[in-house]
Amino acid sequence: MNDLYHGSAAKGIRTLEAGSLLHGTQQRVVYLTDSLAYALFYLWDEAHVGWPQKHVTAWVEAGLAQYEEQFAGQLEAFYRGASGWLYRVEPGPLARPVEGREGMFYVPEGTAVAEARFIPDVYEALAEQERLGRLKVWRFAQRTPQEREELTGRVARHLAANGLFEGRQEAGFFQRYFPEAWEQALRLDRP
Repeated sequence: MNDLYHGSAAKGIRTLEAGSLLHGTQQRVVYLTDSLAYALFYLWDEAHVGWPQKHVTAWVEAGLAQYEEQFAGQLEAFYRGASGWLYRVEPGPLARPVEGREGMFYVPEGTAVAEARFIPDVYEALAEQERLGRLKVWRFAQRTPQEREELTGRVARHLAANGLFEGRQEAGFFQRYFPEAWEQALRLDRP
């Protein structure tokens, strides 16, 4: 197994603690990836974007990190000027693959950091990964009109299904970054 990576806005981590819930369980784990390009997407700068939860539309397929923009310029809007720390850990016997998620692993307990690297501009680091052929970006603007309409509709249905996140911080995030989907969601039936 290759080196594993974890991205965080937090500086100075020496041991990555098991703080995330393993999908579908109550078990606390540390999530890791063997794709440096994919790990960069977790360098979410909450102050930069204006929302604490990560909105990551990325995955790994056939060993290649992929990113889907859901609105024109999403990659740059979320990551230009954002910064954070990329932590490398050496794979150990406790690292297990995440079911149904290529390139994702977890460990059930804290794991020592082997190396930390500051990323001053995540967008520039992602652009470099794209130039090196380690990242494929599915840009919204390069999609067909039908594909753009389908993506916007998918986000609108998500918003409607969640009651437009009424009274929650998510509402402002989606209004700011997804105005077309927001307007479409207002016209949809909501629960």
